[in-house]
Order: sequence, then C-alpha cells, then structure tokens
Amino acid sequence: MATKKSAVNVKDASNDAFSELEQLRLIVFGQAKAELEDKISNLQNELSTDIQCLNEQFQKRMDTLDTHLKEQFSALNSNLNELDQARESDKAELEKTQQQLSSQLEMAENAGKDDAETLHKRLDEEVTKLESSLDSSVQDLLQKLENVTKELSNTKTDRKTLAMLLANMASNLNDDSN
Repeated sequence: MATKKSAVNVKDASNDAFSELEQLRLIVFGQAKAELEDKISNLQNELSTDIQCLNEQFQKRMDTLDTHLKEQFSALNSNLNELDQARESDKAELEKTQQQLSSQLEMAENAGKDDAETLHKRLDEEVTKLESSLDSSVQDLLQKLENVTKELSNTKTDRKTLAMLLANMASNLNDDSN
C-alpha cells in the first residue's frame, strides 16, 4: 500500500506542479491568449460571413448567367427554327417554280413541234401545188410549141410571124408564172 500512496503522492505532486505551471502561464499569457482566441474566433466568424456572402454572390451570378444562357439559347433556337422554316419555304417555292418552268418548257416544245409539223405539211402542199402548176404550165407550153411548130411547118410562114408567135408565147409564160 505504501507504493500506492507514494504513487498517488507523486501523481498529486505532479498535478500540483502542473497546476502551478498552468496558473503561471495563465497569469503571464492569459490575457494575450484570450485576446488571440477572441481574434481567431472573430476572424473565423468574419471569414465564415465573407465566404457565405461570396457564395451567395456567386450563386446569384450563376443564376443570372444560367438565365441569360437559357434566354440566349431560346432566342438562337427560335432564330434557327425561323431560318429552317424560311429555307423550307424557299425550297418549296423553288420546286414549284421549277415544275412550272418544266411544264411551260414541255408545252412550248410540243407547240413548237406541232407548229413545225404544220409548217412542214403546208410547205409540202405548196411545193406539190407549185410542181403541179409548173408541170401543167410546161405541158401547156410544150403543147402550144408543138402546135405552133406544126402550124409553122404546115403554113410555112415567114420569120416575122414566127418571131411574133415566140414573143406572144414568152408573154404568156410571164403571165402564167406571176
């Protein structure tokens, strides 16, 4: 038990010494320690307040930025949709115009073919008429020439009469061709 008592005494003695040392420290540095602890506590409070304020400002700016970005995105999306609609409208208009032009070209081409065929037929008819008329005139002239030749050989007319007949025949040919 003696060892227990001595251990307790040593413990009490060391506690007393520690307590005295603590008291001395408190006397010498107590005021400064309390001021430092107050300053540290105040700094922590100020830092917490400043951080909270910065967080709130950052959150407000982020919300403002987010709202602004959403508005800009919405505006751009709206503009893009308008441009798409305008492009589709222009495309439809161009396709419609192309179809109209194609149809008009086809109609003009068919009309041109019909006109060309009609003109060709008309020219063929005119050529046939002219050929027939010329053949008929040539046959008439040949017949008249043969008649005149026969008549001249039969009547043995002189050269003056022959010249007049030929002039008369030339005059008739001119009148027939006009």
